[in-house]
Amino acid sequence: MRTALRVTTTALALFGAAIATPAAAFAASSPAEQASPPRSLVVAENCVESKVIPSLSAGLTVKLTNSAHTGATAQLRDRNGKVLNTVDQSRPLDLAGGLRIDGVLSAAPVFKQRTQGGDAQWAPTPFPKLPKHCNTAGRLHSTTKYGSLTVKTYKAGPQTFSSHIVENGKRVGFLSPAPSAYQDVRKVGQRYVRLTIDGEIHSWTGATTVSPKLGVYKVAGGTKVRLVKKDGLYGVQMTSRGAWSNWTYFAKGKSVILQSDNTIVVLNANGTLSNFVQGAARQTAPVWHHA
Repeated sequence: MRTALRVTTTALALFGAAIATPAAAFAASSPAEQASPPRSLVVAENCVESKVIPSLSAGLTVKLTNSAHTGATAQLRDRNGKVLNTVDQSRPLDLAGGLRIDGVLSAAPVFKQRTQGGDAQWAPTPFPKLPKHCNTAGRLHSTTKYGSLTVKTYKAGPQTFSSHIVENGKRVGFLSPAPSAYQDVRKVGQRYVRLTIDGEIHSWTGATTVSPKLGVYKVAGGTKVRLVKKDGLYGVQMTSRGAWSNWTYFAKGKSVILQSDNTIVVLNANGTLSNFVQGAARQTAPVWHHA
């Protein structure tokens, strides 16, 4: 099914990068714009929640992070915040350290700790809950493979989809369900993976500018984008059917995505740009045109 024609923005998380506390994926270019964003624009949450609890070991703490993208992680830290030990989906049990996670990739993981081995009881603490839309639900809709990458997409209702991205047996990403986000994209290594409102998965590699250069870029398909920088943040403005949008979207801690007709443009937080043109046999990076 052809993707509906509209402009939208959503969050994009980089694999291997620290995932920050959920924040607005874009900022309007003026207070007036901030007060009344277009209804067609939707921001997807990062789907990550954290909390810090005391450790059973004196003077230490444990940071519990529940992520729809990578599952549950518990970090044992000293009083200066230095990480001493970690359990996560790669290693959910450390008997010597007295740390474990039950249901590390489930919707309700539980952290357990103890200071003695043998038959000593484990002290349980639930991880912070994620919003309902951050969990895959429904029946398996499709399985898509890209080399070592597997994308499992679930359907919970009409135009209500979500996906998990798995690489080499480890979960590395979560695509938010529509219609909470009209579309969602994650970057794993050099590959972008996109989930549309119709449950379609699109993917491309490369097609990314090498370094940020402010000004106007041409995108395959005739679309133009303008890269700007304000208060240390990169922002992007996009044309739709030849006319510039009145809005500039800033990558505040994470990247944003805009769509016009069959073209989407990704602004990464470091100022680089990528794009995907639906139906194009080969994806190419935006080309700088003028300042």
